Amino acid sequence: MKRMADFFSYALVFCILITFSLTSVVSFAAQDEINVVLNGTKLEFDVKPYIKNGRTMVPFRGIFEALGVEVSWDGVNRSVLATNDTTQIFIEIGKDYAFVNGYRIDLDAAPEIINGRTFVPLRFVSENAGADVSWDGHTRTVYINYIDEKHEPGEIAYYRELEFTIDRVESEADGKLLKVYGRTNTAGKTLVIEVYDSSRRFSSGLAKVTKKEEEVYVFQAEILVESSFEPKFIIVKTISDQKKLIKISQFDL
Repeated sequence: MKRMADFFSYALVFCILITFSLTSVVSFAAQDEINVVLNGTKLEFDVKPYIKNGRTMVPFRGIFEALGVEVSWDGVNRSVLATNDTTQIFIEIGKDYAFVNGYRIDLDAAPEIINGRTFVPLRFVSENAGADVSWDGHTRTVYINYIDEKHEPGEIAYYRELEFTIDRVESEADGKLLKVYGRTNTAGKTLVIEVYDSSRRFSSGLAKVTKKEEEVYVFQAEILVESSFEPKFIIVKTISDQKKLIKISQFDL
């Protein structure tokens, strides 16, 4: 009888140890998981993101398509080309640099291929597309806020507590000076006005409040351009909590 009791005691201890081990494995696996949340919605990738040199790496097609960026893969040269209205990003596998609108930018983590899948640094591609990116180390979550709204001149756009619009664009000095006029509900927020043509060339200026009309502040941005420059749309940017310049609206002219 004592042997039977000892057997059940050992069996119980064994089951407890197995359960604890399995629980620990699941717990550690959950801790290793990296979450990516875009505008409040968790992104689901077919392969898991991971950390490389302190940077979150994600499958390139999944993140670019989530941001609404057109992407193409060159298998011969092992390179990625991603484009939207304002930005062209060129990335080569294994290179610790990339090109954004023709300008070389160094990378902390080079893109790479693992098990046939191409991974790119999430923060780099998201911020260069105009998004605001932050990292929560406690939950191992990357938060991406990306505004891709398009408006007509005079329509009100919103960003958090900020309300603003672009009213009109006037050309002076034989087309070499553009004056962009708009309105906002606060004089304390930095607004950068970028004017683009159809070939992604752009010039920019800082919005300066000129007067107050009741509860609305009127601003103006003076932008020097080339004589051949024909504006097609305007991008409005501001400074994020991470002190980065982020896109908050687009106005088609």
